[in-house]
Formats: sequence, structure tokens, C-alpha cells
Amino acid sequence: MDDEKRTSWESFFKGLLAGGLIGAGLALLFAPKSGRELREDIKRKSSELKKDAELLYSEAKEKTTEWWSESLKKAEQLRQDAEHKLEEAKARAAELIEEGKKWMEKVTGHGETVVAESEKKAEKDKRK
Repeated sequence: MDDEKRTSWESFFKGLLAGGLIGAGLALLFAPKSGRELREDIKRKSSELKKDAELLYSEAKEKTTEWWSESLKKAEQLRQDAEHKLEEAKARAAELIEEGKKWMEKVTGHGETVVAESEKKAEKDKRK
């Protein structure tokens, strides 16, 4: 779940909780009831709000757990991808090293041949 969705859920839950509290408070203030009835209503409303808050907490916890699980899966996939790329790079580097060695052997061998031929020619020229 990306940050935008998470922020959206957080805002929704905060708004729902705040709206419930404000609505309950206004209902209690404007209802013409006796003290006893008012206390019973406050008790009932607070119990309802507690249940709503527990439900919201449970849902938020579940969403957070899902988000965390998804994040761990993505992190593991990224680690595996990076490991695979590293192995490919190592293999390619080994190939390039071998190609370089072969090229150096070829150049060195050619150089030795040229030197040997030059020495022979110099020896012939010396004898003349």
C-alpha cells in the first residue's frame, strides 16, 4: 500500500472518530433530559464510542499488518533482484578479464615473434 492510500485511511479514521465524538457531545447537550437519563446516555454513548474506537483500531492494525507484510515482500524481491544483477555483473566481468588475457597473450606472442625476427635480421646484417 503506498503512502497516499495509507494517509487516506488515516484521515478517514481520524475524521470518523472526531465526528462521532462531536455528534455525541452535541446530542447530549441539546437533548432535554433529566440528570439520570443524561448520565445513562453518556454511559451508553461512551460505550458505543469505545466499541467504535476498538473496531477502528482493529481495522487500522490489520491494514498496517498488511502494509508491513507487503513491504517486506517487496524488500525481499528487491534484494533478490539486486543479488541477481550482481551475479550477472560478476560473470560479465570474468568474461571481460578472460578476453583481456587472451588479447594480451596474442599481443605478447606477436611482439615476441617480431623481436625474434628483428634479432635474426640484425644478425644477418651484422654478418654482411
